[in-house]
Amino acid sequence: MFKTLKVKDAITIFLLVLVTLVIGYYYSNASARSKFWLKSYPVRAELAIRQVSCSDNSPSWLSDILRYQTRHNNAPANQIAYIDPNGTVYHCENGYVGQYPLISDATTAQTRFRYASVTKLWTADTILELIKDGKLSLDTKLSSLLLEIDAPEDMRIDDITIGQLLMHRAGFDRYSVFGFGQDMFGIGKDICPNHLVGLNNITLGFDPGSKTSYSNLGYCLLGEVISRLNQDRPYTDVITQQYNFSDTSLQFIANKRMADEVSYNYVEIGLTGYSDIYTAFDYVGLASAAGLSGNAIDLANQVHIMAVKPAPNILTGSPKVACNTTKIAECYGYTMVTYQPTLQSKKVHYRDGSLLGLSTLVAVDEQGGVLALLSNGTPYNGKIGNDKVKMMIYDHLTK
Repeated sequence: MFKTLKVKDAITIFLLVLVTLVIGYYYSNASARSKFWLKSYPVRAELAIRQVSCSDNSPSWLSDILRYQTRHNNAPANQIAYIDPNGTVYHCENGYVGQYPLISDATTAQTRFRYASVTKLWTADTILELIKDGKLSLDTKLSSLLLEIDAPEDMRIDDITIGQLLMHRAGFDRYSVFGFGQDMFGIGKDICPNHLVGLNNITLGFDPGSKTSYSNLGYCLLGEVISRLNQDRPYTDVITQQYNFSDTSLQFIANKRMADEVSYNYVEIGLTGYSDIYTAFDYVGLASAAGLSGNAIDLANQVHIMAVKPAPNILTGSPKVACNTTKIAECYGYTMVTYQPTLQSKKVHYRDGSLLGLSTLVAVDEQGGVLALLSNGTPYNGKIGNDKVKMMIYDHLTK
């Protein structure tokens, strides 16, 4: 039988066996499969770039930013929305909702993305409204509102103020040896929102007000303050009603993917131990720090409303804190970071965020323009990649 086997047939059999072995190898080897997926990104990126759509008369730089995000920042699906100083809304989208190009539905203006730490804008805006309503002040002590703080071992906890929580200056240092709950991957003690009495047993990383150290715990505590000052209604209910979420795409997320949600370009390669990004975080606990989702247009519209409110608003900085606005991520205000490369330059205010497999960014300029960028990936080079996009946006918003 083999003597009559033709060369063409032999090659066909060889190729079939080879394909079967390759498929079997990658099917049974999760690590190899992940590495192959990562290496295939340039091909997936180019396919995603071919799938760009924009609203009529959108500035060309909106799609340019999406192409940059796709090629250089590991995000094959993106939305960008821009409200110009005259109030006109423009938007662009690119990529695919599912993991696989061509066979997945294209990303649209209605596709859902997670907002990550951009959620803090709603928490801060609500706190600032409570201040303007006379229900508390920037100097109000946290311990006067959360009565669980009754016998702290570290007496400095009694000195924490609302203003310090807003500006990440309350003494919670997630990089300290003590560790605190509600930071990335749940490192540290589980304190907020379900074990607030644990605040009595922690040691702060530094004196409140003495320096800045980013903390999700601080914003979880602000969420509890909002709940207490609204007859103990859940934070999520207060925000949903106050900002009329029923008229928008905005929803709080849970530990599962929503039906209209984009997939995220995340592959576990052994660094975090999380293979399922939807169960990697306590999203109920992170509601006031990183719990919202929606699309870029609704994000831009809501931020546009917040930014024009009477001061103090989300753009306001504290006169008590000296900071360097020439550094693009150094100068925290009550919720956003202000960037002004020189004293003669225009200012742009940023708020960004990231979780496993996604990144978010909002920018507000001095003329009232608002930009929102949602991406289903994070740059391999972290801060460098994010800062590059911020500079591109700064250049366009300040022309």
